[in-house]
Amino acid sequence: MPFPIARAAHWLPILAAFCAVTLVALHPNISSIALMLVALAQLSTLSGYRWLTYLLCSSAIGLLLPGFISYLTPENWVTTANWQALVSWAHPATFESFRAPLLMTLALQLSALSILLHQRARLGAPLLLVATLLLIGLQLAASSQAFTPLLRYEADWPSLLTLGIVLLGQYLQSTPHWRGKRSLTKALWPACGLLVAVLLLWEKLHNEAEQTLYQQVEARALQATHQLSQEIETHLNAMRGFARIWQLQTTLPTSQQWTDQAAGYRQDFTYLINIAFITPDSVIRHVYPINTPNLSLLGRHLFDVQPAGRDVLEPALRGQQEGSTDVIELLQGDPGVIHYFPVLNAQGVPLGAAAMAVSFPMFAETLFAQLPAEEGVVRWHDGTKLLAHHGDATLPGPWAYDYPVNLLDKTLTLSYQPRWEYLVSQLSRLPTISLVTGLILTYLLYLVLYTFQRLGQQHSAMQNSNIHLQQEIHQRSKLQQEVEWLARHDELTGIANRRHFLEQVEALQGVRPISLVLFDIDYFKRINDQLGHLVGDEHLLFFAQLGKSHIEQYGGIFARYGGEEFVAWLPSHHQPSAFQVADELRQKLAASSLSHADGKPLTLSAGIVTISHPENVDLARMMQAADEALYRAKHNGRNRVECGERNTTEGA
Repeated sequence: MPFPIARAAHWLPILAAFCAVTLVALHPNISSIALMLVALAQLSTLSGYRWLTYLLCSSAIGLLLPGFISYLTPENWVTTANWQALVSWAHPATFESFRAPLLMTLALQLSALSILLHQRARLGAPLLLVATLLLIGLQLAASSQAFTPLLRYEADWPSLLTLGIVLLGQYLQSTPHWRGKRSLTKALWPACGLLVAVLLLWEKLHNEAEQTLYQQVEARALQATHQLSQEIETHLNAMRGFARIWQLQTTLPTSQQWTDQAAGYRQDFTYLINIAFITPDSVIRHVYPINTPNLSLLGRHLFDVQPAGRDVLEPALRGQQEGSTDVIELLQGDPGVIHYFPVLNAQGVPLGAAAMAVSFPMFAETLFAQLPAEEGVVRWHDGTKLLAHHGDATLPGPWAYDYPVNLLDKTLTLSYQPRWEYLVSQLSRLPTISLVTGLILTYLLYLVLYTFQRLGQQHSAMQNSNIHLQQEIHQRSKLQQEVEWLARHDELTGIANRRHFLEQVEALQGVRPISLVLFDIDYFKRINDQLGHLVGDEHLLFFAQLGKSHIEQYGGIFARYGGEEFVAWLPSHHQPSAFQVADELRQKLAASSLSHADGKPLTLSAGIVTISHPENVDLARMMQAADEALYRAKHNGRNRVECGERNTTEGA
């Protein structure tokens, strides 16, 4: 890798982690927290802490998983209200503002998955990076909708920029592993083509789904507006007919006559707060319904108590024309309008006027009762003045509809704003399901193509191997020697292996005294877990060469017994002498440059057993005694040498 690219691959994860932590500090939410986890996971990968990488990536995916499931789950399985209730204890706003945007959720999960795959092309890491890049680009593209989108599909630009830095760092780290792989290129391009088609299809489907829902809600609002206008026209025509009834008599209506006639109209139009008869001198003579607030109006002069309607009332009292007041405060306290209709006798002489007071709150409650309150709120207002409302106004959605409503010569406004929960419950999940299904199929297509490409390459390699078979036969003699050497030596360290060691022990059966030393590197598993197996192999190689040179100085044999265990055979060495040899090797290793991840020096523990009697060597018993001495060395604190029973193995 060129030096500038290598430096960029090193510093970009640090920059991404810094930006992600800053985002969490400024705007803590699910999206920024998951982004921080992904950025830190990439940084831990660069540092070699694979266990931390797995933990951070798994945490990011798990954090985003509930929101991801909520995008896919049909409404009849888990309702939006249930999701809202689930997070209401931790987040007072809508569930939509709590969960991460859909495209950002997918991008973060794919990025975390590519980190977990550790740059492996055969597992689809290149396609995951390309998919993440396209999801970022899709979020940056301007939406073509003419209305505010219902759901948040895009993250803010600081989050997208930070994720872009993470993605660039992953690409620079992965390029050396992918360069020159023809199978990767041939599998990636068809999968990318399908991936682009999937994203374009989702863009079309989700735009159409939201537009369809927007139009459906708009149609409901138009229907409510039409119903309101029709209701206004209906009750005005009914009131005109009520006023013409009195043309059949020559005298003023009595209280009972007025009550009998008004009762039927009041039953049909319950929002009429009263139906009153006004004499030419503006005195309220009859009123219906008969209740305490209305009875208190009898005998009062409307010109005095309600001067705002005098300009409309006077022409009606003179029999000239009907009219309606502006939106005023009724004597009962509600906002509303009063319709005045001339009352004439059979000769056309004005007897007074019929007044119908319409209460806007009662009007709205009666007219919009069929609209469930949990779906949204309907408001009826005059300019900025709210006249009446019906429904639930909590957690409003982004869509609001305003329509004019004519009330004789006045124009009022009807507003309808559905709640967010209701809108989301009506939105189709098909676009999101199609997107996720398409991504899965694209990933499977890549894996299939890559596998076939690899199989093709392997087939070609097999054909080439047949050509070189004759050349391999000519080198058989040389390879046979190498095989024999490998059979007697450890492949990693190059020193004698267990087989060679046993052969040497058999050759030295008659030497007395003789000592066996079993070595074990302390906490070697930590080396592999924290620094990696490559570093562990380097430590084993160093110690093997150190032990071989040291033991051979004293005429002994040094071999790798297995894993991090080594064994030494010291002929003609009593126990004190063998102890000195083993302890010198322990000191040399502790003084070397080898160390653990925390900086502590690499040490060893050893167990010694010595025999002097002339009987044949029982190697199994000696190994058992040495192993128990080694166990005591570890039990007593490690980095030490312990001896077994002198001159015998019976005690062991």
